[in-house]
Amino acid sequence: MDAKQALQERTELFDNAFAFKHNKHTPSMSNFWTWKYLDAGYNLNDVLRDYDMLEQANRSFHELYQFDCYMDKGTRNPIRVSEAFGARFHYIDESGEFVLADDRCLIEAEEYPELSADSQRFYWEKAFPRYVKPGLTLAEFKAGVQEFLAFGEFAGKMDDIFLNEYGTLSPTPANTFATTPFENLFNFLRGIKELALDVRKHRAELLEVSELLWLSSGEPVLQQALATDGYGAFAHVGLAFLAHSILSHSQFEELYWPYVKRVIDAAAAANKRVFVFCESEMLRFADFFEDVPKGVVLIHPEQDDIFEFRRRLPNIVLAGGMPASLLGGGTKAECVDYAKRLIDELGEGFVFSTNKMMSYRNDAKRENLLAVMDFVRSYEP
Repeated sequence: MDAKQALQERTELFDNAFAFKHNKHTPSMSNFWTWKYLDAGYNLNDVLRDYDMLEQANRSFHELYQFDCYMDKGTRNPIRVSEAFGARFHYIDESGEFVLADDRCLIEAEEYPELSADSQRFYWEKAFPRYVKPGLTLAEFKAGVQEFLAFGEFAGKMDDIFLNEYGTLSPTPANTFATTPFENLFNFLRGIKELALDVRKHRAELLEVSELLWLSSGEPVLQQALATDGYGAFAHVGLAFLAHSILSHSQFEELYWPYVKRVIDAAAAANKRVFVFCESEMLRFADFFEDVPKGVVLIHPEQDDIFEFRRRLPNIVLAGGMPASLLGGGTKAECVDYAKRLIDELGEGFVFSTNKMMSYRNDAKRENLLAVMDFVRSYEP
């Protein structure tokens, strides 16, 4: 089968999943990240700094496991870029087996008004100097820019390989994740600890700057996503959930949901699809999604009971469910039996994937994953 035919067949699988129609087999989506490099025998200190190694490792992973869709093709953790600027949001430990992250704060609480008044000036004059190493020279800055451009070329190359050589899908087209303001602040600008305090101490400033961030970054990405035809992807726009984990139900309703709703409403009106990748758990927010039109949104939950998720939200396409604990600690038979249960019970409107980002050596055994993927590709529910 050539790549074009493979892409057509995989696109049909995901189209059927969004339409809650029967499939000849359940589509699969890879949620594998640094595990695949450890599985192949690489040290993360080496492979994450070498684009040729990354290309070969990701090629080998696909050729071995044959997923229909890939969330990562080697572009997560751009270590070379961050190191060129001297930044340290994430780094590799001495063993070469773990990517670690720092909880960084680039904006102080009293600086919210400055950010609201002139965001671009604030980023360059205050946030950027806090991001890079002290005393960054012009030559080092230029080197960092060149590394950023090289990373962009690598990312484009990997997208081309997986689309045009292998005929696999991406969740969304490139650059169509519409980051909500609270996620932006949580992951990049304020950090986890400080933002958790802001929710109680600086609510008014937080609401003001959230609208600014959405208009300057989230809304333009959303409009770009809605203008694409989605070729090579199963959805048109993406959302990543993690910051919701520090919010109560009422806080989520005020600070987070308004921007998610804008994305979903705009996508539904334009007959487009939304992919929501959710770290942590989100069933406690299920009521917000009850009125979402059927087949518009796919949610990939991490820590929730996916069977309960289906009972609560029959209108939502689901992905995930396969436990890392079983792939890493169970037998081949136990893994295949659980995969069968997922497919049989979740039925139409389901995409097979793992229940967490597969990052650590013990998250899976090769023989278990091979057995499961052979089963998923051949089993017609």
